[in-house]
Formats: sequence, structure tokens, C-alpha cells
Amino acid sequence: MKRKTEKAFNRLEKQRMNLLSHYRSLSDEQLRFNPGPESWNLLQVMRHLVTAEKQSLIYIQRKISHPENTPKAGAGSRFRSLLLKLALLLPIKFKAPKIAEVEEAYPDFNEMVLEWDEVRNEYQEMILKNDAETLSKALYTHPRAGKLNIKQAIEFMEDHVAHHNKQVERIINHPQFPDK
Repeated sequence: MKRKTEKAFNRLEKQRMNLLSHYRSLSDEQLRFNPGPESWNLLQVMRHLVTAEKQSLIYIQRKISHPENTPKAGAGSRFRSLLLKLALLLPIKFKAPKIAEVEEAYPDFNEMVLEWDEVRNEYQEMILKNDAETLSKALYTHPRAGKLNIKQAIEFMEDHVAHHNKQVERIINHPQFPDK
């Protein structure tokens, strides 16, 4: 369990590095481009991802501090995790949960990178310092899928970033997206 969780985290981190590299290749004007009145710009997409992971981390840290009160994730968690994975593959727009909504029009890119670095470092530290038994507990609660273990939570985050990567590509391919 622990080794699989570490592998999932490494994939998630590689995915983030690719996304950040892509963002760094864009101009401020491109990062701020808004494709429509009800749409996010690229900075808002990133803000959402960072906020969602940070809020999830806060919740998991609270649960992991008392693992004895938390049941092990079982077959139901595996099933809900699979359904969540399938839902994120669909070309459907989901409303962000209140806790991960974006209020800022133009969040600061460099501040978000630092914040995301810190969040990911805390996830990595949590995985390294906890044993497989603790990591297999239902320490994460997704707003729609319910209770999941850490590996399933990380796999959701990977799917979540992939889902928003499609949004990033739609923004970049918008006919009015600015040239560099």
C-alpha cells in the first residue's frame, strides 16, 4: 500500500511539473486571458487546483492525527474511487465545491507555485512518515465520492489535474487566445 501510494504521488508530482512548465512558457497576458464571462482564466484554474489540494491536505492531516478513530477504506471506497475516475474522464463541467471556489480574478502565479510546492511537500512528508496501515484508512472525504484512502485521494488529484488540463487546452486553443 505504501509503495503504491508513493508511486501515485510521484506521478502526481510529475504531472504538476509538466503543468507548471507549460504555464511558465506563457506570457502574463496569456495567463490572464479569459475565454468568456463564466469561464476561468489559466491563473484561476491553477488557483482552484492549489486550493483543492490544500483544503484536502488540511482535512487529511486532521483525520490522520487520530487514525484510531478512522475505519479502513474498503471495497466501497474502491468502487467510489473508480466512479469518480470515470466521471472526470467525461467532458462534463462540474461546479467546484464551495471550499475550492476561486474568488480572485488574477491570482499571483509565483505565490501559487510556492504554495503548491509547500502543499506537495507536506503530502510527501505525510506519506513517508506514516505506515501502510494508517495510509489504508479512509482519511479523505471527497465531496461527492465520499471516504477514500490516501492512495485513492492522490489518484483523484491526478485525475482532477488531468480534467483541468483539458480546460487549460481549451483556453489555449480559444480563437482569441493572445499571441506571445
